[in-house]
Amino acid sequence: MKLKPRQIEAFRSVMMAGGITAAADAMNITQPAVSRLVRDLEEAVQMRLFERAGVRLVPTAEAAQLYREVERLYLGLDQIGRAAEDIRVHKNTVLRLASVTSLVRPYLHDAVIETLGDRLDIPLVIDVENSRQIWDMVEHNRYDLGLVFGSPRMSDKGAKLLYSSQAVAAMRPDHPLSARDVITPADLIDQRVLLPGRNSPMRRALDRAFASAEQQPVSAVETSMLNCCHFAAAGMGIGIVDRISLNAAGAETISRPFEPEVEISYFAIRPTGARGITVLDDLIERIRALMANTQAVA
Repeated sequence: MKLKPRQIEAFRSVMMAGGITAAADAMNITQPAVSRLVRDLEEAVQMRLFERAGVRLVPTAEAAQLYREVERLYLGLDQIGRAAEDIRVHKNTVLRLASVTSLVRPYLHDAVIETLGDRLDIPLVIDVENSRQIWDMVEHNRYDLGLVFGSPRMSDKGAKLLYSSQAVAAMRPDHPLSARDVITPADLIDQRVLLPGRNSPMRRALDRAFASAEQQPVSAVETSMLNCCHFAAAGMGIGIVDRISLNAAGAETISRPFEPEVEISYFAIRPTGARGITVLDDLIERIRALMANTQAVA
């Protein structure tokens, strides 16, 4: 399969601009030229990327997946461009960090202010991504530091453990199940359950727990753990989350231990063989200390 850069550029422009006309303006070429480039790309990848809805182009599910990969490519190109600019004007090395959403506030936010707040000599880039994306980008040296959550076995790969706890069931204080000491899959069979995404290690552990108990909830919402907390506070259901996410969300919920136990761990990861950077080591230790002070949510 041989793809041409111009085809990828046209596809990305259509996805970003939302249509052929705007994409043509952005690329400074004609609309037929954009259409031809997209059509040639579809033939090359042997997939339909857009469906027509009147005068609009609607991206297919395959287009959405391909766009994520294309954006990763362009992110890499942007980073090369920024690095070249840094070299050209003799700037200091830019530190690039990525974190899952639940660690941004208050943990990463406070740690950066306390560790780097008055350091004008350290250019910093902070992105928010999912754990899988961060892990992949760190492995390819595109981030100097990643903050992810996953299973405890990740520590075998050189990751530094930041915090570990058990999953809890979050709900409104007046929820009927709030009187329980613990929540089990059997308690949730008639409830709407708010669950983390299918690609998360926690979700896989929860799926095994429900399968082992042979108890499946009648209704489920799949979303981020922060959304699970906010939906639980709004009475949408019971969220199975961790205490870090509860603390980050700041939602008005109570929590009860979930059984069987599901361990949730957060890690700091760096590229293999990366040189030691004192400020990153200090940042990791500050985040670890802040997380250690996380209060149990009653």
